[in-house]
Amino acid sequence: MDERMKAPDAGQSERPLLELLQDYSLLLEDKAFLKKQAEDNSAAIKAKKDEIMEAMRQADIPAITTGGFNYSLSFKTAYSKKSDADLQAAKVDYFAVLREEGLGDIIVERVDSKTLQSAVANYAEEHDGLSPGLESIVNAYEYTDLSRTKEAKPKKKGGAKK
Repeated sequence: MDERMKAPDAGQSERPLLELLQDYSLLLEDKAFLKKQAEDNSAAIKAKKDEIMEAMRQADIPAITTGGFNYSLSFKTAYSKKSDADLQAAKVDYFAVLREEGLGDIIVERVDSKTLQSAVANYAEEHDGLSPGLESIVNAYEYTDLSRTKEAKPKKKGGAKK
């Protein structure tokens, strides 16, 4: 067994460990709550912003100052990439058009770190390690992490009742 995974000596108290695990669980619950709260807040901000803009249009007030801030309606144009399906149907190469129009410098080759982690882990498992090429571009290190899974509830005897 890996030395890092061994249980503490029997003489050590489990209570501090249980308290640490309880604190950890509470922090994870707080994180989930705060994420939801931030999402709700962002939605409320957008709704209020839409409400204010509509009120300004209705009152024909394109700008107003209050509380030390200037608020004004500004008209903007947003640009986003068309869907891959639309581009494929039109037989248009997105990156080729950007390059042709002098916008090739905004194209960035990028690999997400989580995608790299997953892909290289799968590669290493399938090939019993990394190739020399991958070893030259990827750092590998071992660490111990804490896994947290929901405890399985005991099954009731007698089978399922309908």
